[in-house]
Amino acid sequence: MTLTDQETLQINQALFSLTNAYQVRMARENLPEQTGMTLYDCAVLMVIGQSAPIQSSELARRMDVTPSTISTYVRRLTQKELVRMERDTHDRRTWWLHLTENGQVAYQFIIAGTVQYTRDFLTALSEEEQKTLHTLLQKTAHALGYTWQ
Repeated sequence: MTLTDQETLQINQALFSLTNAYQVRMARENLPEQTGMTLYDCAVLMVIGQSAPIQSSELARRMDVTPSTISTYVRRLTQKELVRMERDTHDRRTWWLHLTENGQVAYQFIIAGTVQYTRDFLTALSEEEQKTLHTLLQKTAHALGYTWQ
């Protein structure tokens, strides 16, 4: 049975509401003046932490942003000594992104906060519903071309 337009719209509104609430909370609890990082810096650090070593072109693809935008974030995170660039030993034109020791600490802090935020808003669901939601979100994200570890 196909969803009605109204049901489809309600899913869209629920996803927007969750995304907005999540971003507001992360911004409130990870204030740039406290952490030195914007919400987008945190997102880039999370992807590098989950995927390192990674090339900036692949990072841009995974985050669905332009290479110039990724370059800005990588440069800022490199200046903060959270990310380091390492030249490929076989192809001198290729650079790999890694987290520094400070980057690993920041990454662990961000992951812990992210897990807590997510658990907080999932409390409205039973354990079985949470597992179903996980499966469904992975399936829809995969259909959009996104994969996560």
